[in-house]
Amino acid sequence: MGAQASNDQFEKILSYIDIGKKEAAKVMTGGVRAELSGDLSSGYYIQPTIFQGNNEMRILQEEIFGPVVSTRASRISTTRSRSRTTRCMAWALACGPVMATSRIGGRAIEAGRVWPNCYHLYPAHAAFGGYKNSGIGRENHKMMLSHYQQTKNLLVSYSPKAMGFF
Repeated sequence: MGAQASNDQFEKILSYIDIGKKEAAKVMTGGVRAELSGDLSSGYYIQPTIFQGNNEMRILQEEIFGPVVSTRASRISTTRSRSRTTRCMAWALACGPVMATSRIGGRAIEAGRVWPNCYHLYPAHAAFGGYKNSGIGRENHKMMLSHYQQTKNLLVSYSPKAMGFF
């Protein structure tokens, strides 16, 4: 796991770890600054951290963008419950649920990328981007070119005579 890019990002991640601990989320592993020897000891290293909590916790509601993963503590038993659970989230970049009815249940989840039963398995050209407050649109797919293009009709007459309403 590499260092964070800046002290600001480092401090932000540590503040989220503190928030998770205050919310009584269970720390499965990590949760502290990484203790390294030699020249690396002065870097912005954080141990990879896994929290277990519930959807009301801030660490499950917000995107941390660091070596921190938050997981649900309980099972979601039905597709309706799963859909309701993902609708309550303000951010929806990606979701990797383990489910028995992945073909049906995955469609109900409101997230930019959903990996039912196959987390992080996707082709390089698959469209990527979040729903709701997460991200701005999609990238990595040819259908995204339309965001950078405009349709225009240019109708030209090469006749020396005026045409149409002239």
